[in-house]
Amino acid sequence: MGAVSGPSSTASASLAAPPAHWWTPRRVLVAGGALALLAVSWRAAEVRIGVLFSAEAASAMAKFLSGLFPPDFSWGFLRTVVRAAGQTLATAVASTLLSVAFGLPLGLLASEMLWRRGILVEGEKKSLGSALLAGASWLARALLGFVRAVPDILWGILFVTMVGLGSLAGTLALAVAYSGMIGRVYSDVFDTVDAQPLEALQSTGASRLQIFLRGVWPQALPALVAYTLYSFECCVRAASVLGLVGAGGIGYEIGLSMRLFEYGQVLTLILAFIALLAISDVVSRRVRARLNRALPGEVAERQSKAGVTARGASPGRARVERVALWAALLAGVSASFHFSGFTRAAFDEAELFRHAARFFGSMLPPDISRGFVGGLGVLLLQTIAIAVLGTLLGVVLGAMLSLPATASLIFLSPDAPGHHGRWERSLRWLGFWVARLVLNLLRAIPELVWVLVCILAIGIGPFAGTMAIGLHTAGVLGKLYAETMEEVPRRPLEALYALGAKPLQVLLRGIWPQARPMLRNYTLLRWEANLRVSTILGLVGGGGLGQAIYNNIQLGFYPRVATMILVIYMLVMVSDWAGDRLRGRVITL
Repeated sequence: MGAVSGPSSTASASLAAPPAHWWTPRRVLVAGGALALLAVSWRAAEVRIGVLFSAEAASAMAKFLSGLFPPDFSWGFLRTVVRAAGQTLATAVASTLLSVAFGLPLGLLASEMLWRRGILVEGEKKSLGSALLAGASWLARALLGFVRAVPDILWGILFVTMVGLGSLAGTLALAVAYSGMIGRVYSDVFDTVDAQPLEALQSTGASRLQIFLRGVWPQALPALVAYTLYSFECCVRAASVLGLVGAGGIGYEIGLSMRLFEYGQVLTLILAFIALLAISDVVSRRVRARLNRALPGEVAERQSKAGVTARGASPGRARVERVALWAALLAGVSASFHFSGFTRAAFDEAELFRHAARFFGSMLPPDISRGFVGGLGVLLLQTIAIAVLGTLLGVVLGAMLSLPATASLIFLSPDAPGHHGRWERSLRWLGFWVARLVLNLLRAIPELVWVLVCILAIGIGPFAGTMAIGLHTAGVLGKLYAETMEEVPRRPLEALYALGAKPLQVLLRGIWPQARPMLRNYTLLRWEANLRVSTILGLVGGGGLGQAIYNNIQLGFYPRVATMILVIYMLVMVSDWAGDRLRGRVITL
């Protein structure tokens, strides 16, 4: 009889397979380069491990942690918390709507299929107008890239400088920052729709606008709505943080309470911040689920003609409900713009447009003197070092916490071999939920808040920024790592367990080979995000380019600020290019 192959035989071969030959010349070269980068980053980030274990750091953290409890739930401060949370939510709503208003036309103009190449462009005669439209499309895409590359917190401090403290500055900053992200995503969605309906419309003589409205828009609408809701969730997070640079909301109150050493108030504000994020996530998920369950237009029309609606109500009642819903939405949007600072008095007193034009004019031309540009090298290296070591710390901590947070590793199947008592199962259950709770806590607190906490223990400087990025990244990557490992196919793991494999062997031989591509991809994406964050941690004392930007804004050296913004833009663009190359190589492995 021939040998029978199956999951058990495959698992047995995997379990008994000898380790691959790792140390090829190429890998030795890569490992040497990585160690050299680590050594340089270690020095540039001014890492001082001994400080973490010093008596001063322990005393400062003990004082901070003891001051957190009990949280301040006094009625006077709770009113402040509710007002700050409402201001944060209003800022998120207003900035999301403004970013869509700015990003949609830019995304439409930046679409490659509509203006530069593809069946719609090839089917028309070449003319000066088409060439101008193609050039405008390239410019729109470049503008979106620049706006997206500059971190939202940096836009926040620029607008605070222009229009003063308050939620108006935060709303304008998020509107500009997220218009770049929304415009780019919208453009990509427009470019990926099915081209056959567009070609059919073009053959009937439809104009470019008609093709977009009848062919592109109906196909792209579900993806556009989904990403807009996701963008709103991101705006809630960002609006909560922008207050740390004076843009109002919960972040402003956190920064104020930290400076006053009112740590009980800080804990209350952080709890309110987490609750606000949870509510926005739940609302967004429910709206997306309701949109996914929405009836097609034809079915709804037939039901309307039959005198009933999806809920079984009469057409008149359904019309009243729709009017009431739209009235409530309009009232909510109006209130959001009002409480986020869009009042006539604010625009009249600040002379917004004139002041903004004068501010941006003062940044030109950028300072490209040899002495100043040469001095940026150290700050640039420090920024990269913060991102490198912060990401590495986050990977290590996240990987350690992801193991007990992975259900397929920590929980035993009912038919697992051996005797496993109730005490062991209880410990496994406790370890799983403790790991999940720690990951959620690390992820929920933004990097800029972690910087303020780390500064209490180790002082101002790049080491505090490194620790802040590492702690937040551990929460983000730990959750992604755990979810990725839980989603691998179960049959190979069950076969390994049946052969008597230990959890470590199942991890190395069953889970890791299947999850490795996604784990690498998530790590690279997080590195790119951390590089952006590392450029602005200095705004609250975390070192790097951000600290120099903050100092030069305070001194009024705006041409130097413009130069540093361009440096950040080039750094982010290079990082995106390198990340795309590395991800493409990882996918082909």
